[in-house]
This record gives sequence, C-alpha cells and structure tokens, in this order.
Amino acid sequence: MNRYTLLFLCINFLFSDGIVETGSFYSGSLDGNRNYTIYLPEGYYESNTEYPVIYFLHGFGGTNNSYNAFHSSLNDLISDGSIMEMIVVSADGSTDLYQGSFYTNSILNGDYEDYIAYDLVDYIDENFRTLSIKEFRALSGHSMGAYGAFRLGLNHSDIFNSFAAHSGPIHLEGLNNPFLINAILIESFFGPLEPDNGSFSMMMFGLSSAFSPNLDNPPWYVDLPMDSSGNVNWDVFEMWQAHDPYLLVENHVNTLSTQNIYFDCGNQDELQLAPHSEDMHNKLSDLGVSHTYAPYSGTHSGSIYSKLEDSFQFHSNYFSSINFGLPGDVNEDGLLNILDVVLVIGYIIGNNDFSEEEISSSDINEDGVINVLDVVLLVNSVLGSD
Repeated sequence: MNRYTLLFLCINFLFSDGIVETGSFYSGSLDGNRNYTIYLPEGYYESNTEYPVIYFLHGFGGTNNSYNAFHSSLNDLISDGSIMEMIVVSADGSTDLYQGSFYTNSILNGDYEDYIAYDLVDYIDENFRTLSIKEFRALSGHSMGAYGAFRLGLNHSDIFNSFAAHSGPIHLEGLNNPFLINAILIESFFGPLEPDNGSFSMMMFGLSSAFSPNLDNPPWYVDLPMDSSGNVNWDVFEMWQAHDPYLLVENHVNTLSTQNIYFDCGNQDELQLAPHSEDMHNKLSDLGVSHTYAPYSGTHSGSIYSKLEDSFQFHSNYFSSINFGLPGDVNEDGLLNILDVVLVIGYIIGNNDFSEEEISSSDINEDGVINVLDVVLLVNSVLGSD
C-alpha cells in the first residue's frame, strides 16, 4: 500500500457518509401512497445492528425532501462521536389543497396524525432494522413540524418517548396577533380572504383545514378564525384551541413527566412565535414537567440546521441513557418491572414462546436453565433488592 492509497483511505474514513434513500409506501390512514426520505448510517447494509429512529417533520409548504441539508450534519456528528449512529426518517406532511397538514387528523385533509404515528412507524419498523420500542423513537420538527412533534408527542407517548420542537406554533392563542392579522389583511388588499393572496393567508387556510374544516362551506371548505375586516370569529377560534398544545399539556402531565422534551425559538421570529415557546416553558415549569427550553437570538429559519444538530444530540444523549439489554428485561423496554416477571413465569409454565434473545435475558443466574430461581432474582431486581 503506497502513501497515496493510505491517505485516500484515511480521508474516506474521516468523511464517510451515511446512506440517503427515498421511497413511498401505502398509508391506510390516508388511503394512498406517501413519500419518505430515510438516512441510514454508513455500513447499514453490511451490519446486523438495530438503530434508534428520529422522525423529522418538515415545515409548512415543504415535503420530505425540504430539509435534506441536515444529512451532512448527521454525517459530521456521527463521525466525530457527538451522536450515536441512528436512522432519521423525513416524513411527508404536505397536502395538495393548502400546502400543509399540521400533522392533524382532518375530514378535509385526511388522517395525517394517524399516518405518521401508526402507518409510517409500522412501515419503518417492518422494513428497516430499528430498535422498535418507544424509548428509541423520537420526533424533531420545525415550524409546522414543531407543532406536529408536540402534538404527536402528547398524543402518542406510547410510541415516542423523546420530542423536539423548533420554532413552533405551540400556543395557538398567540396566533390572535395584530401583526399576523394585519399581514393577512394587507395581502388581501382589505378584500376577500383567499388562500392565494399570500404566504400568511395560505398558512391561515392551512391551519383552518386542520383545525376548522367545514365540508359544507364551499369554495374553500374551511371556517376561518377572522373575517375580511380583521374581526376574530371566536366560535372558530375555540375549535382551534381544542388543538392547542399549550392547553393540552395539562391533560398529559403523567406521561410528559416520563418523556424527554426540548423546544426552542429565535427571539426575532418573523411569525411572532417566540412567545409561544416562552409560554410553554412557563406552563411546563408550573406543572413540574422537566424539559429543555433553549431560546436564542435569531429568526424563524436562519439557524434551523444548527438547531437541528442540537436536537439530534439531545435525542442521542437520551438514547444513550437507556439501560438497554438489562438481564431480566425480557420485553426490551429498558425497564425491569412486573411485565417481565409475568413473561418469565409464562415461559416457565409453557404459556409463552421465547426467542433466543428472550431466553438469554430470562436466564438471570446464567445456569442455562430458566426456573423459579430466575423469577426470584428478577423479583428482587424489580423491588430493588440485592
């Protein structure tokens, strides 16, 4: 091997890349095919390793390919050891009608929340080597996707145990904002409110398609939270508030207390979203829910890739903290509890069939036999005994 070959190999190692693929699958919740983009660690197809998964939710007007620049960040972070090897799946939350679903079940858009939480997760677990338990699934999202990360994190704590929201509308009352209202009025030239008037108008219609759809109200099939004079329609706004993460967290304190939560927002956010994160921080603090709130100096999207690096590391640190592979942790949920005891007893009395991995995990005293001694040791571990 000459020195030039050696140099090439060293450079190839230092700057090795993960694998990026795009694909599609049938979503029963949406009754149609949906696209996804997936990042796989380098060497994925040459190994048998199972990986944790982050599901990334894009912003309004985007698709599963809108934030592909973060793949280079993943390469760098994994190469320098800042994060563990992981799979990152970019979902497609776009709609044909008003450009964005807000990852919400809607009679107008379809069941986008179910498509992500059930269809996409099941498809990825079935077709890629994942650590398919909630402790090794996470959500990150920007803008509309930040709302989606909070929504899915709240509603599906049995599926996602870590979530991160960047620059998100997570206190919907904050959208009743003179700046935003006036921006929509200016786009309409103080005439009829229509989705194509401008970006603020389109976003209002997108939000309405998720939170206040009305199939009996042509031609737009939504109820808007304001009229063409800028007056708030409080009946409609009340429907929006039924989807407000800030109001919903009180109903999820027990599960939130076991989850890993991060959110941030720039203090110069053009959509006036900084107060949303500040309000959420104060609410979670009052409720005693542990979380990481990381405000910064910046705009809505100007720092998104550096902030995504922060949330990738946040999730990775959490994944690394899971005590995976504990003796006696038969169901591999990172915990020793009564569920493991029941499974081992079921195996001993012939009610359960175990894989080789489950048998190995159940043989706590490593004597090659699973019997009542293993049950006693497991119960002692569950109770915290020596």
